[in-house]
Amino acid sequence: MKITDVKLYLAEIPLEAPFHSTWNPGNPETKLFVSLVEVITEDGIRGYGAACDSAQLLAGIWDSHIRPLLIGKEVTETEAISAGLINAALYAYRPWCVEVAVWDALGKYAGLPIYKMLGGAQDRVLAYASTGELKPVEERVEDAQRFIDEGFTMMKIRAHHDDPAIDLKNIEEIVARVGSKIKIAVDCNQGWFFSGKRVIAKWDYKKALAICDALYDMGIQWLEEPLYGYDYDGLAELRASTKLNIAGGELNAQMHEYKELLKRNCFDIYQVDTVLSGGILISRKVAALVEAENKIFTPHTWTHGMGLAAALHVAGSVTHCPFIEYCYDPPRWDYAIRDRMLTKPLKVARDGFIDVPQGPGLGVEVDMDLINRYAVLKK
Repeated sequence: MKITDVKLYLAEIPLEAPFHSTWNPGNPETKLFVSLVEVITEDGIRGYGAACDSAQLLAGIWDSHIRPLLIGKEVTETEAISAGLINAALYAYRPWCVEVAVWDALGKYAGLPIYKMLGGAQDRVLAYASTGELKPVEERVEDAQRFIDEGFTMMKIRAHHDDPAIDLKNIEEIVARVGSKIKIAVDCNQGWFFSGKRVIAKWDYKKALAICDALYDMGIQWLEEPLYGYDYDGLAELRASTKLNIAGGELNAQMHEYKELLKRNCFDIYQVDTVLSGGILISRKVAALVEAENKIFTPHTWTHGMGLAAALHVAGSVTHCPFIEYCYDPPRWDYAIRDRMLTKPLKVARDGFIDVPQGPGLGVEVDMDLINRYAVLKK
């Protein structure tokens, strides 16, 4: 069954209130960006994949590199399409939502969820509540209690003050108040830098090591992105020097970068992002490399509901993914806001687990009326 057309949409969906993400300091997010790809086959099947806000760059190579790569291909040719997108990525920012859309179409053609075509290891994955803003201690304690009441057994908070001593003091107080009831991980967003309207204070190796040791003494589960994501030597030295689990890898891309991270033993926990780091096929290949090194694999998911759905299918296809990120920081970023492009949001069950969608392909339905209403680009 051949692909006959492929379309690109960039929708900018207004947020009810600004979201002050730690990775974009001083530049509150006022819109949910959805870069949606639609793959159409000769039998009329429509597959969808989506990333965040890379559509403007993708649009620049759409007619020259994306359409010629896909149109006329069998929907089963995921390996060839992935190889072509690796080359296309040299011209535009991470075009992996295109590959996810092909997998969605393939799953609908086969009548199977994607994860079952990839191995079908687990139908449900433990979710951890992943916050994205800096909040006062009292608010974070209230959030933690809400998460506990909703069934979560683990949460992740941010360490992103210019003075890390403030972060350590806040985290210590949060742990003291709720740490016996919920496991806590920390993300410091040092793996990549988008300074927004102000410059972020960068950590050096000694600072990162001191913070790791302090967090270990508090019982923190892991520290995410303590150094720049391409500082392979620094990450390897840090991991070898601390007892705290080190996590990262969300914006590394393709096989060779993850091979280097694994070869140097940079992380305990590898957080490939399916729609940012190579698509479903490369994510599944990286997962196999991680498994061979007896490390933990868990997808990064801070995009939106379509990205979470793709990550869930990769997570469901392997045995060494014990938990998955569930982006959730109410009231400004709850599941209804995150998943507005879907007709039905992805929710966590009362026992803290989230089901891998069971419908064919991604198993989720895109609200195309909403996409068309807020589309600022169609290609």
